[in-house]
Amino acid sequence: MNLERWLDYVFFAGLEVSVLSIPALVILLFATPQGPISLAALTAVCALTCAVGTLRGGWFDSRDWPPPGDPYTIPVRSAYYSATIAGAAYLGSAGLVALDTPVAGIAIAALVSVVGAAALPRVLGGVASLADRLQSV
Repeated sequence: MNLERWLDYVFFAGLEVSVLSIPALVILLFATPQGPISLAALTAVCALTCAVGTLRGGWFDSRDWPPPGDPYTIPVRSAYYSATIAGAAYLGSAGLVALDTPVAGIAIAALVSVVGAAALPRVLGGVASLADRLQSV
């Protein structure tokens, strides 16, 4: 694995994730408890960024991954990234509060983010299939 190539993919994934997930990030500004939410949300953004960069870079079998500037999938990716980050922040903060350890919040938020990133091509495929069926009706 070429580190410079991976960093390039992660950098542009960071731009994509942070811009397209603005709706969730704005909502999380008002969520409580602020400390656990902040830790879990920051972990989610970082883990999702690294996962998107890694999956888009081709280090795993990700043939169906959308290109970064694909205008047709931007609305779905925005909603998906927002939902992934919000869900990871909620579950991570709940785990942190329940188990009273930051490691639990970090681990849960990172896991939700990575699993969410891995499922994105399938979600986009399902949305495209639904759109095709609705268009043919």
